[in-house]
Amino acid sequence: MTNKILFCIFLVVVSVGQFIIVHKWAIAGNEPLQDYAIKLEINLEKPIYALGESVTLNIRIANTGDSPITLPNTPNVYAGYLNIWIARRGDEFRRYNSQSWGIREMPGIILKPDQPHQTKATLLWNGRPQILNPHSDIIPTDFAFPDAGVYFIKAVVTIPDRKSADDRTRIESQPIQITVSEPFGEDLEVWNQIKDSGEIASFIQRGSFLTSNDEEEAKLVKNVRQLVERYPNSFLSNQMKQKLAGFHTMREKRKALLEKHGTKPVN
Repeated sequence: MTNKILFCIFLVVVSVGQFIIVHKWAIAGNEPLQDYAIKLEINLEKPIYALGESVTLNIRIANTGDSPITLPNTPNVYAGYLNIWIARRGDEFRRYNSQSWGIREMPGIILKPDQPHQTKATLLWNGRPQILNPHSDIIPTDFAFPDAGVYFIKAVVTIPDRKSADDRTRIESQPIQITVSEPFGEDLEVWNQIKDSGEIASFIQRGSFLTSNDEEEAKLVKNVRQLVERYPNSFLSNQMKQKLAGFHTMREKRKALLEKHGTKPVN
């Protein structure tokens, strides 16, 4: 009898101990994340863009509190803690996925109440995976805005919690509207030439090509020049012309650097 009583007491003690451990774990796992007094705002340089035109988004992250806020990572698209989501009117939001975004290591910043952090994001070519999971949140088309129409854009900042890598604070901007117009005339001719070319779309967007092969790059530069010369009145051609100037400057700097180190550049 005594043994049974002792055994029952033992079970009660073990059960209480397990409850305390589980209860503490549950409380620790559900601790609220830090409440960030941050406002995220976005705006466009203009309300209407032509199909195939790169879209520049201005992003402002402001501290609405009275004390400085330390962010563990720089909130921009290159570090991956700032993402852009796009929805066609009537559809759900999906994430834009530029191939040059989310791949850089960047330090944290101190966000002071009177010093908002400002950054930009350029949207055009969507670097979607070749095989998309049916449940993926990534935009499934090659272009951010594949057709003329009305779209909505929002920015989302995710801030990792210092105590747990699995916990993040999510801050969203209010969506803004953008109208993408149907191209006509020379703009339509240029769009028909570039709509299936990720290389040229990337060039319009970033001023560089996706390929790292010098011979392929030279052929692409030639194609871009031909488009600019053939359709001089196209707004899209004007964008490419501006990027060509910056591209040639960058290439000359690269050539000089290679020659300085005794390496012969490929023309």
